[in-house]
Amino acid sequence: MFEISATASFEASHYIDAEAGAAHYRRVHGHSFVVTASVASQNPDQDGWVMDLGALEDLLKRTLAGLDHTVLNDVPGLEKPTFEHILLWIESRMKAEGISPSRLEIERPTLKQGAVYTPR
Repeated sequence: MFEISATASFEASHYIDAEAGAAHYRRVHGHSFVVTASVASQNPDQDGWVMDLGALEDLLKRTLAGLDHTVLNDVPGLEKPTFEHILLWIESRMKAEGISPSRLEIERPTLKQGAVYTPR
């Protein structure tokens, strides 16, 4: 299996209103997010690629542009902007463009926190 990846980032604010979460999660606060999207294939295509890395990077940047400098809770589909929901939102946008990611990762590097989603 071959897997290629591209990484891009965005800045956004959010709040998490969850019973199990700490009280300070409920206040609007911001983060720097870094997202890595991967695409896999058993075999390279006729050009020797899983896909054009530049095209994957462009798709990821276009997708994340919809989140950059927003309050994530105001983005349709991200009313509860957990790592998990953000990754599902990104996956749905990529699929709408004809690309099914094999793996999506999100990080908040300053906090050393992250999540990985491997669609089945």
